[in-house]
Amino acid sequence: MKKLFTFLRSRFVIIPLAIAIPVGAWNIYITQHADGVVYGQVLTADGLPVAGVTITMMEKNFTTNSERGKVVSATDGHFIFTNNRSHNIQLRASKQGYSESEQKVVRLYFKSQNVTLKEPLVITPNQDKP
Repeated sequence: MKKLFTFLRSRFVIIPLAIAIPVGAWNIYITQHADGVVYGQVLTADGLPVAGVTITMMEKNFTTNSERGKVVSATDGHFIFTNNRSHNIQLRASKQGYSESEQKVVRLYFKSQNVTLKEPLVITPNQDKP
């Protein structure tokens, strides 16, 4: 029995366990957070939500951006994509009468990772020129 306890405390058991536990935990995390949901909001520069904004999702490849989908923001400015299968996407918001938002690059840790954008997409109303 003493030899068994000595073996269990040896480097041949502890090192593989020290590797297996974080890897296993990471894999469990991935399986629970890989639905491809991208959630965000569109605001004006003043912080007001904008409804009816078209948000375009593009997938960045080696040399090009391929459009992967479009959604329209709700009355509170929120939008949601439910079919992201990439780990490197870009988002852009546009609406008639407003300037287009900057293209927001979203780099994910793994494919189909669920993500809530920390910063909103910002659009500003076009100014009428005299």
